[in-house]
Amino acid sequence: MSGDVVSVSDVMAVQTSFVALRRTVAAVQADCREVAETLAALEDALTVVTHGSSQGGGGGQALAGFGLIGLPIAGAMRAVKALASHYVKQQTGVPLATWTEFVTSASTEFQSYLADLERVSDLAEKQRQSHDGEFDATRIRKDLKVLDDIRWRTTAWKTVLGRVAQLGQVVDAILQVDLSSVEGESGESDRPEAPSGFSSSLQRRLKDVQHRTTDRSGDLREWVMRPFLDVRDKVRLLPEQVTHLSHEVGLLELFLELELAELRSLAGQLPAEDARIVQLRVAASVLLPELVHDLGEARSRVNAVEAYQRRLDQAGADGAVGAQAHERLSAEYREELAEARGLLSELESRAGVWHREGGEILQACIDWTTVELEVLAARQVAEQADRGAERRALLERERDRLGEARALLDQL
Repeated sequence: MSGDVVSVSDVMAVQTSFVALRRTVAAVQADCREVAETLAALEDALTVVTHGSSQGGGGGQALAGFGLIGLPIAGAMRAVKALASHYVKQQTGVPLATWTEFVTSASTEFQSYLADLERVSDLAEKQRQSHDGEFDATRIRKDLKVLDDIRWRTTAWKTVLGRVAQLGQVVDAILQVDLSSVEGESGESDRPEAPSGFSSSLQRRLKDVQHRTTDRSGDLREWVMRPFLDVRDKVRLLPEQVTHLSHEVGLLELFLELELAELRSLAGQLPAEDARIVQLRVAASVLLPELVHDLGEARSRVNAVEAYQRRLDQAGADGAVGAQAHERLSAEYREELAEARGLLSELESRAGVWHREGGEILQACIDWTTVELEVLAARQVAEQADRGAERRALLERERDRLGEARALLDQL
């Protein structure tokens, strides 16, 4: 191995890694926002059932404003809550109150994690805007702290994802509530008598309002069930969204791991052989995929500018564009095309190096990953305890990434 692939400067490699990290963060943020919106809507819907029947909750206070009319509604809400709790516990094995607390907590966790990810984006942007791209010890120390915090925060946040995927069962269980039975249970027994001090005509009017308010299960369904009907389709997408998000987060964790290793290498915190392995791993998992990405964009740009010029020439020949406008735009396109072709030529030169050395680099990384996994397996046998689950998952994700890199190399 001549080492041309990994001969790029450490600073350039770190900058490229930050670009890949930032792109992955953006993908995770987009997925997180979708899930967070669903959680917020579900939290609002659950509030109607869990607090709407409680005089101490926000819904109870709202009902209290209706006085005598609100009392039978509150009774119906208590019946709805009881039935919903029964169905949810029956289907999920977890009480409705516990799920409600989880949704509130998960919604908060997602918003907090989105803010954490923004710190990584800010870090990547600062690196992009730095003129010389150089790192001093203080900057490396600060960057290491931020990235390490995000890595551990990600590990903790992932524990929420598995349960989020199960929320569809909760909504389906609540929608099984038969409101006609609620009407039967709450329509008479919970309906208060009007105070005897009221005139008979006023008592009749109050009772009439109470009947019209509580004897129409369709109205109650609209009020109680509509939020769940509205959010049902979104909640049913959660398992698929969580699966996709988990994949993106796995890639994010890998990039965080590699970025941390790069910075520690820059700081002189790694032995020479470990630093060399880090270079190879970054080349395979970051530099090669980024090269393929950049090649695609460069080729698209060249094709686009060439198409601009062809259409301009045709418009000039047809008399739709004047000579001065044609000349001015042609000069602009020539300059842009020369720049685009120059970048493409440089990238294709790098691709040629990968053609020569890429296979050997990828195999070295695969061998390293295999040994690391074997060491974890041997440790588990010797110590009779699995303390390396997170490490194993990360190595397996890196192994998958190397497989993806192999496919990209074949396409160069």
